[in-house]
Amino acid sequence: MTPLADRFFIDSPFEGSEIELSGDQAHHVANVMRAKVGDALTLFDASGNEHQTEITAKSKKSVTVKKVSSSRPERKLQRSITIVAALPKGDRQKFLIEKLVELGVQRLIPLNTARSVAQVNEKVLGRLKKQVIEATKQCRRSYLMEVLPAASVAEAIAMPAKDATTSFFVAHPYNEANLASVKDRLDESESIGWLIGPEGGFSDAEFALMTDAGWSPVSFGEIILRVETAALTAAAISGLGTEG
Repeated sequence: MTPLADRFFIDSPFEGSEIELSGDQAHHVANVMRAKVGDALTLFDASGNEHQTEITAKSKKSVTVKKVSSSRPERKLQRSITIVAALPKGDRQKFLIEKLVELGVQRLIPLNTARSVAQVNEKVLGRLKKQVIEATKQCRRSYLMEVLPAASVAEAIAMPAKDATTSFFVAHPYNEANLASVKDRLDESESIGWLIGPEGGFSDAEFALMTDAGWSPVSFGEIILRVETAALTAAAISGLGTEG
């Protein structure tokens, strides 16, 4: 078999010895990659299973593969990271999704705020989830990043259970506490949540809700970061030293 670099997502368990790929997946294999019978394909699913397969039949609209072996690689961070962020507009959303996936973030919750510039509806959520799959294929991550329905500030700060192993932070530029001041908490936490505001920042009322609920404001420095830069900074800092 000739190994092919691409990985392909299947949205249901690989049951039996053969499955048929169709739609965009089959088109990519048959017409873009121009794969041949006997070539190898790697398939993965939402549960973290990875399957090495061999193409046994193909047409322009479908590709049949047989299972050669299966495994469950744990290519993920040991720490759970949740990013709750007001989404930027346009192509910056795709960039944000791609990099959060690469950085090992477990879940993204789009945040609706008083100053949000991007509206989040079912169509947007569907597009974000497709982008998660594409990014996961490329970076060889084992599990899909969850994209949850959009939440208001009040809903977002009420979601997580608060315990000694979890820390919650708000990225806020106008604040004395910096990353160095929370380093020990970051190092010791098993799970971390971050609130990232829109381009205009959180309103005073929203910020008061967060701090009253126990979320700790942290500044990334005097330079104001765009939404996606702040979210990726939070994800990267939270994931340091936690590779599985």
